[in-house]
Amino acid sequence: MGGSEAQSPFIVITAVLDAEARPAAVTRAHGEAYDRALRATKGQAISNLDLVELPIDRAAHAALRKHLGLPEDQAGVYDVFPLSPTLAPAVRKAAGQFLAAESLWSLDAQGVFGSDALSVKLELPEGWEKDPKAIHQKLVESGALDLSETAVATYRAIKAAWVAAGDSDRKQDNAG
Repeated sequence: MGGSEAQSPFIVITAVLDAEARPAAVTRAHGEAYDRALRATKGQAISNLDLVELPIDRAAHAALRKHLGLPEDQAGVYDVFPLSPTLAPAVRKAAGQFLAAESLWSLDAQGVFGSDALSVKLELPEGWEKDPKAIHQKLVESGALDLSETAVATYRAIKAAWVAAGDSDRKQDNAG
């Protein structure tokens, strides 16, 4: 990896999915998320872009959609995160799922999911413990979030563009 590529973040789109959503709905939602991410990363130096899925049960997804004010037919809830461009694919997937799960755990602690237990199943590299603290430690050891100042600045610009693109998409949906 060249010097500038090593400085560029790997952008992961996290997709918290309704585990029972129809494949066509998931495909459409993924396409919209990729389109939004491509608009957000346009002109930015990134090492690559990928999507990582984290399915959750239908009731939890419905509670998440309600909390976020999203329509009932929304198959996925998406966000973007930066990762080190040097991660192995299995570690990158675990990191993306973990980042999405951390958001869910935080919302669960706020009572968003009610009395139902939130169940999150991460796909971890072989030999990793399932305890969140142990996963976090493995990600730190792997350098998952070892980002240069340039990569952090790039991510901040991408995140701002991601949010703006989402706002723009919602305005278009409401106008149509």
